[in-house]
Amino acid sequence: LAIRAEDKSKVFGAALATLTATYSGFVNQDTTASLDSPVSLTTTATASSNAGSYPITASGAADANYTISFEAGTLTVSKAALTIRADDRSKVYGAALPSLTVSYTGFVSPDTEASLDSPVSLTTTATATSPAGSYPITASGATDANYTITFEAGTLTVSKAALTIRAEDQSKVYGTAVLALTASYSGFINGDSAASLDNPVSLTTTATASSNVGSYPITASSASDVNYTISFE
Repeated sequence: LAIRAEDKSKVFGAALATLTATYSGFVNQDTTASLDSPVSLTTTATASSNAGSYPITASGAADANYTISFEAGTLTVSKAALTIRADDRSKVYGAALPSLTVSYTGFVSPDTEASLDSPVSLTTTATATSPAGSYPITASGATDANYTITFEAGTLTVSKAALTIRAEDQSKVYGTAVLALTASYSGFINGDSAASLDNPVSLTTTATASSNVGSYPITASSASDVNYTISFE
Protein backbone atom coordinates (compact mmCIF):
# COMPACT_ATOMS: atom_id res chain seq x y z
CA LEU A 1 0.00 0.00 0.00
CA ALA A 2 1.45 3.37 -1.05
CA ILE A 3 0.42 6.43 0.93
CA ARG A 4 1.43 9.75 -0.61
CA ALA A 5 1.12 13.15 1.04
CA GLU A 6 -0.65 15.42 -1.45
CA ASP A 7 1.01 18.64 -2.55
CA LYS A 8 -0.45 21.81 -1.07
CA SER A 9 0.03 25.54 -1.50
CA LYS A 10 -0.68 28.71 0.45
CA VAL A 11 0.15 32.39 0.40
CA PHE A 12 2.71 33.79 2.83
CA GLY A 13 0.91 34.66 6.06
CA ALA A 14 -2.18 32.54 5.36
CA ALA A 15 -3.21 29.62 7.55
CA LEU A 16 -1.93 26.17 6.69
CA ALA A 17 -4.14 24.17 4.37
CA THR A 18 -5.55 20.87 5.63
CA LEU A 19 -3.07 18.12 4.84
CA THR A 20 -4.38 15.13 2.91
CA ALA A 21 -3.03 11.91 1.40
CA THR A 22 -3.76 9.61 -1.51
CA TYR A 23 -3.76 5.83 -1.22
CA SER A 24 -2.79 3.28 -3.86
CA GLY A 25 -3.11 -0.44 -3.25
CA PHE A 26 -6.23 -1.06 -1.16
CA VAL A 27 -7.91 -4.42 -1.87
CA ASN A 28 -11.06 -6.21 -0.78
CA GLN A 29 -12.92 -2.90 -0.60
CA ASP A 30 -10.60 -1.68 2.16
CA THR A 31 -10.40 2.05 2.80
CA THR A 32 -8.49 4.38 5.07
CA ALA A 33 -10.96 3.44 7.77
CA SER A 34 -9.70 -0.14 7.56
CA LEU A 35 -6.17 0.70 8.68
CA ASP A 36 -5.08 -0.51 12.11
CA SER A 37 -3.36 2.89 12.62
CA PRO A 38 -4.23 5.97 10.52
CA VAL A 39 -1.68 8.03 8.66
CA SER A 40 -0.11 11.07 10.31
CA LEU A 41 0.61 14.09 8.08
CA THR A 42 3.02 16.80 9.18
CA THR A 43 4.96 19.67 7.66
CA THR A 44 7.75 21.90 8.86
CA ALA A 45 5.86 24.94 7.52
CA THR A 46 3.72 27.23 9.68
CA ALA A 47 1.39 30.12 8.90
CA SER A 48 4.33 32.49 9.23
CA SER A 49 6.84 30.48 7.20
CA ASN A 50 8.71 32.40 4.51
CA ALA A 51 7.92 31.90 0.83
CA GLY A 52 9.47 28.67 -0.41
CA SER A 53 8.95 24.89 -0.45
CA TYR A 54 8.47 22.67 2.59
CA PRO A 55 8.11 18.90 2.87
CA ILE A 56 4.84 17.26 3.86
CA THR A 57 5.62 13.95 5.56
CA ALA A 58 3.32 10.94 5.77
CA SER A 59 4.02 8.44 8.53
CA GLY A 60 2.51 6.33 11.30
CA ALA A 61 -0.01 4.30 9.30
CA ALA A 62 0.09 0.53 9.95
CA ASP A 63 -2.00 -2.50 9.06
CA ALA A 64 -1.58 -6.25 9.43
CA ASN A 65 -2.58 -6.79 5.78
CA TYR A 66 -0.38 -4.21 4.10
CA THR A 67 3.23 -3.39 3.66
CA ILE A 68 3.05 0.38 3.62
CA SER A 69 5.37 2.77 1.80
CA PHE A 70 5.21 6.52 2.36
CA GLU A 71 5.84 9.30 -0.14
CA ALA A 72 6.38 12.93 0.88
CA GLY A 73 4.53 15.84 -0.69
CA THR A 74 5.44 19.50 -0.97
CA LEU A 75 3.85 22.57 0.59
CA THR A 76 4.58 25.62 -1.54
CA VAL A 77 4.36 29.01 0.17
CA SER A 78 3.91 31.72 -2.48
CA LYS A 79 4.66 35.41 -2.07
CA ALA A 80 1.95 37.71 -0.72
CA ALA A 81 0.90 40.82 -2.68
CA LEU A 82 2.21 44.14 -1.34
CA THR A 83 1.34 47.53 -2.81
CA ILE A 84 3.61 50.50 -2.13
CA ARG A 85 2.11 53.86 -3.07
CA ALA A 86 3.92 57.17 -3.04
CA ASP A 87 1.79 59.59 -1.01
CA ASP A 88 0.62 62.77 -2.72
CA ARG A 89 2.40 65.91 -1.54
CA SER A 90 2.08 69.64 -2.12
CA LYS A 91 4.18 72.74 -1.74
CA VAL A 92 4.13 76.41 -2.69
CA TYR A 93 6.29 77.62 -5.57
CA GLY A 94 9.74 78.43 -4.23
CA ALA A 95 9.37 76.45 -0.98
CA ALA A 96 11.62 73.53 -0.11
CA LEU A 97 10.52 70.07 -1.20
CA PRO A 98 8.44 68.29 1.47
CA SER A 99 9.49 64.92 2.86
CA LEU A 100 8.36 62.12 0.56
CA THR A 101 6.46 59.24 2.17
CA VAL A 102 4.65 56.07 1.13
CA SER A 103 1.68 53.96 2.16
CA TYR A 104 1.79 50.15 2.30
CA THR A 105 -1.10 47.77 1.66
CA GLY A 106 -0.67 44.04 2.15
CA PHE A 107 1.84 43.54 4.97
CA VAL A 108 1.31 40.28 6.85
CA SER A 109 1.41 40.90 10.61
CA PRO A 110 3.80 41.62 12.22
CA ASP A 111 5.76 42.74 9.15
CA THR A 112 6.34 46.45 8.57
CA GLU A 113 8.45 48.50 6.17
CA ALA A 114 11.42 47.67 8.42
CA SER A 115 10.96 44.01 7.43
CA LEU A 116 11.70 44.61 3.74
CA ASP A 117 14.90 43.12 2.35
CA SER A 118 15.51 46.39 0.46
CA PRO A 119 13.72 49.63 1.41
CA VAL A 120 11.68 51.76 -0.96
CA SER A 121 13.29 54.64 -2.84
CA LEU A 122 11.26 57.81 -3.46
CA THR A 123 12.10 60.39 -6.12
CA THR A 124 10.41 63.31 -7.86
CA THR A 125 11.32 65.43 -10.84
CA ALA A 126 10.32 68.56 -8.93
CA THR A 127 12.79 70.87 -7.18
CA ALA A 128 12.38 73.88 -4.89
CA THR A 129 12.42 76.15 -7.96
CA SER A 130 10.05 74.12 -10.16
CA PRO A 131 7.19 76.12 -11.70
CA ALA A 132 3.66 75.66 -10.42
CA GLY A 133 2.16 72.42 -11.72
CA SER A 134 2.04 68.67 -11.05
CA TYR A 135 5.06 66.38 -10.85
CA PRO A 136 5.27 62.60 -10.40
CA ILE A 137 6.56 61.03 -7.20
CA THR A 138 8.01 57.62 -8.06
CA ALA A 139 8.36 54.68 -5.65
CA SER A 140 10.84 51.95 -6.60
CA GLY A 141 13.61 49.69 -5.38
CA ALA A 142 11.86 47.83 -2.55
CA THR A 143 12.24 44.03 -2.60
CA ASP A 144 11.40 41.16 -0.29
CA ALA A 145 11.51 37.38 -0.56
CA ASN A 146 7.98 37.10 0.86
CA TYR A 147 6.18 39.71 -1.25
CA THR A 148 5.36 40.43 -4.86
CA ILE A 149 5.56 44.21 -4.82
CA THR A 150 3.53 46.62 -6.95
CA PHE A 151 4.48 50.29 -7.04
CA GLU A 152 2.08 53.20 -7.53
CA ALA A 153 3.18 56.75 -8.25
CA GLY A 154 1.99 59.79 -6.33
CA THR A 155 1.77 63.45 -7.33
CA LEU A 156 3.62 66.49 -6.03
CA THR A 157 1.51 69.59 -6.62
CA VAL A 158 3.36 72.91 -6.72
CA SER A 159 0.83 75.68 -6.06
CA LYS A 160 1.19 79.35 -6.95
CA ALA A 161 2.85 81.74 -4.50
CA ALA A 162 1.07 84.90 -3.37
CA LEU A 163 2.21 88.16 -5.01
CA THR A 164 0.86 91.60 -4.16
CA ILE A 165 1.22 94.46 -6.64
CA ARG A 166 0.46 97.89 -5.21
CA ALA A 167 0.13 101.04 -7.26
CA GLU A 168 2.37 103.57 -5.55
CA ASP A 169 0.89 106.89 -4.42
CA GLN A 170 1.83 109.89 -6.56
CA SER A 171 1.26 113.64 -6.37
CA LYS A 172 1.35 116.56 -8.77
CA VAL A 173 0.52 120.24 -8.89
CA TYR A 174 -2.67 121.33 -10.64
CA GLY A 175 -1.92 121.94 -14.31
CA THR A 176 1.28 119.88 -14.48
CA ALA A 177 1.71 116.62 -16.37
CA VAL A 178 0.78 113.35 -14.71
CA LEU A 179 3.89 111.66 -13.30
CA ALA A 180 5.03 108.22 -14.45
CA LEU A 181 2.99 105.62 -12.55
CA THR A 182 4.91 102.98 -10.62
CA ALA A 183 4.14 99.90 -8.56
CA SER A 184 5.72 98.04 -5.68
CA TYR A 185 5.82 94.23 -5.47
CA SER A 186 5.65 92.00 -2.41
CA GLY A 187 6.11 88.23 -2.66
CA PHE A 188 8.64 87.58 -5.40
CA ILE A 189 10.81 84.48 -4.77
CA ASN A 190 13.54 82.49 -6.52
CA GLY A 191 15.12 85.73 -7.74
CA ASP A 192 11.99 86.66 -9.70
CA SER A 193 11.24 90.30 -10.46
CA ALA A 194 8.71 92.36 -12.38
CA ALA A 195 10.58 91.33 -15.53
CA SER A 196 9.77 87.69 -14.79
CA LEU A 197 5.99 88.14 -15.06
CA ASP A 198 4.26 86.46 -17.97
CA ASN A 199 2.24 89.65 -18.42
CA PRO A 200 3.38 92.99 -16.92
CA VAL A 201 1.26 95.19 -14.71
CA SER A 202 -0.88 97.92 -16.23
CA LEU A 203 -1.16 101.17 -14.25
CA THR A 204 -3.87 103.71 -14.98
CA THR A 205 -5.45 106.73 -13.33
CA THR A 206 -8.50 108.83 -14.03
CA ALA A 207 -6.45 111.98 -13.44
CA THR A 208 -5.07 114.07 -16.32
CA ALA A 209 -2.83 117.13 -16.56
CA SER A 210 -5.92 119.34 -16.31
CA SER A 211 -7.67 117.48 -13.49
CA ASN A 212 -8.92 119.65 -10.64
CA VAL A 213 -7.29 119.60 -7.25
CA GLY A 214 -8.32 116.40 -5.43
CA SER A 215 -7.60 112.69 -5.12
CA TYR A 216 -7.78 110.19 -7.96
CA PRO A 217 -7.36 106.42 -7.91
CA ILE A 218 -4.35 104.74 -9.50
CA THR A 219 -5.36 101.23 -10.58
CA ALA A 220 -3.03 98.25 -11.01
CA SER A 221 -4.28 95.39 -13.20
CA SER A 222 -3.58 92.85 -15.93
CA ALA A 223 -0.37 91.34 -14.51
CA SER A 224 -0.33 87.53 -14.57
CA ASP A 225 2.11 84.70 -14.07
CA VAL A 226 1.90 80.92 -13.95
CA ASN A 227 3.76 80.88 -10.62
CA TYR A 228 1.86 83.56 -8.73
CA THR A 229 -1.62 84.29 -7.51
CA ILE A 230 -1.67 88.08 -7.86
CA SER A 231 -3.64 90.56 -5.78
CA PHE A 232 -3.77 94.23 -6.72
CA GLU A 233 -3.92 97.26 -4.43
